[in-house]
Amino acid sequence: MPLKLMPRRDRQLNKLIKSAEIVAFKKKTTIYTQGDQSSNICMPRSGHVRLTMPNQVSGSGKTVAILGPNELFGTEAVNLGNERLYTAIAGSDCEIYILKSDKMLKALRASPATLKALLASDGEDLAIVRAIVGHSSASSRARVAHVLLELGCRLGHDNGRRIHLRHWFTHQEIADLAGVHRSTVTTAINDWIYKGILRQSLKSLVINKPGALRKAGLRNIGNVFRRRIVSSRIKTLTR
Repeated sequence: MPLKLMPRRDRQLNKLIKSAEIVAFKKKTTIYTQGDQSSNICMPRSGHVRLTMPNQVSGSGKTVAILGPNELFGTEAVNLGNERLYTAIAGSDCEIYILKSDKMLKALRASPATLKALLASDGEDLAIVRAIVGHSSASSRARVAHVLLELGCRLGHDNGRRIHLRHWFTHQEIADLAGVHRSTVTTAINDWIYKGILRQSLKSLVINKPGALRKAGLRNIGNVFRRRIVSSRIKTLTR
């Protein structure tokens, strides 16, 4: 789960983002390619971005992460000249803040709490990956439920009873993240809609019963996942 910067909590980063270049990308446009030299860190202002890696079977790009507004990606550029680890593609029409590496590093050095959070986020992501790997025998539906909850908690609005996702993701994106077939995602989502757990419209998804979806998700990953959600909500800045 990426580091999320919250409004106006860090003077240095807030100043940097206010002066940053904003670039608009149409859906499916490549922002950068795996192996490129990195010179900037990026953050969506609107829309969402997919990070992909080549799929050895199909040869197409497999989605390994989805980033929404105020979430940093391309952080390998903190060390100028590092190669891009993934290919970044606009998952929807979006606007991206382009943060120059040298200026970002200077701002992070003046913001030790944010720098610490950025470094810690990688370790926390590894903990979640290890937990998921430990559930290699988990059902496909459990994996899909986990992905939907993770996206909802990060990118949606929780009113205490329901979680509203303002825009929707393709079943293939969810399938890639869950490590299942697209048909499995479609079947699971249709079943949860029928049971009233989910409600879907053309461009949004509502998790009507988060508890039911959580119950259907992966076991023993909950504590790691909840800590990461809480941690992501106390970070710093933007706009």
